[in-house]
Order: sequence, then structure tokens, then C-alpha cells
Amino acid sequence: MAQVKVDRSLLEGMTKRERQTFVREMARQERERQARQRRQRRIAGWSAAGAVVVLAVAGGITAGVAWANNAAAAEAEKAAQAAADAARGPANMLTDGLLLTGDGTAVTPVSTGALEGGATPGKSATDAATTGVLDVQLYVDPTSADAATFWSTAGTTIQNALTAGELSLELHPIAQTGSADALAAVAAFGCFAALQPDAALAAWNAMLQVGVDGAATGATLTADDLTGVMTTAAATDDVVNCVDGDTYAQWAEAASTRATASIPYATDAAATSGVTVVAAGSVYTGSLGDAAALSSFLTDALTAATAG
Repeated sequence: MAQVKVDRSLLEGMTKRERQTFVREMARQERERQARQRRQRRIAGWSAAGAVVVLAVAGGITAGVAWANNAAAAEAEKAAQAAADAARGPANMLTDGLLLTGDGTAVTPVSTGALEGGATPGKSATDAATTGVLDVQLYVDPTSADAATFWSTAGTTIQNALTAGELSLELHPIAQTGSADALAAVAAFGCFAALQPDAALAAWNAMLQVGVDGAATGATLTADDLTGVMTTAAATDDVVNCVDGDTYAQWAEAASTRATASIPYATDAAATSGVTVVAAGSVYTGSLGDAAALSSFLTDALTAATAG
């Protein structure tokens, strides 16, 4: 029974039974009051607990949404970076070409950064007027019969002049036809340029030599020949892995597309040829199998560039 303190003055004049009845009623009212207080405390407790749960759930949902958004953003950034990496060009080919210079005894590749995916390649400006060294750019599809004809005719002469320091040579392998074999060859050269640039000219020679050796039968370079090319050029493991992994496949296609739009073609014939020779900004339009005509073209280009 609830303990109730009763003012004795309230009990004066009551009989014993009346006093007992009065005290029991007061006790009952006290019990009811205490019960109401307990219920109110429980309800208040439930409300507080419910609020905590609601806040916890809401916080969890907010945190979950934030985490999901952050994860999605991270994945999108990762995918964008992967795409940029795949489209990036080889180091040392910022112009989509590898520049080689000679000092009288040796040939040295010029180091540059890599062309970022989607960027516009730089252009080689002629400085023959001030240096007296003729700058030559070759745009060559290594799988074309034209390439074999040209290199068998002029390859040795050009490389001798390069080593002597009489000209600089910028090699632009391109897939003129867009064939899978040509794209594979361009990408493979990119691997040499980026990872073993000192062997890039040897790789170039090995690629074109396939066509030279197969000229009698019409055989030209295919993707299957790249294994032999790498062996001939003493490719490092990094280069082999780069070639086998098609590391520069996207760049090869993009660079070839850029070349067909930007080579300073002088004639329609040059535009459809597997070889385009540019010297001090002038385009060779003679026969690719005429060594004398090509030599004369190079001499005239240097004379024009250094005149006055």
C-alpha cells in the first residue's frame, strides 16, 4: 500500500471506520498519482529512445547516401583517369613523332613529354635557316609497299646524313590504311619511343626491312612480324609487355587520324601514298624509288631554307 501522510486535523470528529475509509481513499489516490507519473516517465523514455533511433537511422541513411555518392564519384574519376591513360601518347612523341639528331658519330633521340589524350600535338618548326641543319619529317605506313620502296631506295642515305648531323629526322609512323596490322605497328613503335628510344631507329629499320625483303612476293609487315622486329631491335621486357598489351593502341589510331588531316600534302598523290617526305616545310612529290630525285629535293629544300 502506498504510504500516505494525513494531516490529523482532517481526522478529527471521524469515527474509527470513517478514518480508515478516508485513509484508504487517500492511499488509493496516491497510488493512482504514482502510477500516472510512472506512465509519463515511460512514455517520455520511449519518445527519447525513438528520437535517438530516428536520428540514428536518418544519420545512417545520410551517411550511406554520402558514401554512395563519394564511391560513385571515385569510380567516375578512376574511369576517367583510365580513359585518359589509355589515350595518352608515348613519351618522347609530343608531336606524334620521334625526333632524332646526329652529332657526327651517333644518333640521339630527343626526349619530350607524352601527349595527353585528346590534346593537340605540337608541330616541328623548321630552324634550318639558323642552324644549317635540314629538318626532315617522314610520315610512313610501315605496312605499305610504298614504305618498302622508299626505304630500300633512300633509307641508308637518310640515316648516313642523320648520323653526320646534316639533317634531323622526325619519324611519324601512321596507319594510312587504318588496317589492324598498320595500327599494331604504329603502337609498337610508340612502345620503343617511350621505353627504349635508343632502339627506336633499329625497330623502324626492322619494320620496313620486312617489306623490303618481301618486295618480290608483295609481302609487307603484319602484326605477326612484330615479334621478329622486337628480337632484331633487342627489345627490353618492358617494351615486349607494352607491345603485347596494346598499350598505345588508342594513340596509334588517333595519331594516324591526326596525320591524315594535318600532313602538309602538296598533291593528291601524296595524300594517298604510304610515305610522305617533308623537308623544311616542303613536300617531296617525286618518285619514291628515285634516289637522285630525292637527293636533289633535299638539297633544294636546304638551299631554299637558308637563302638570304
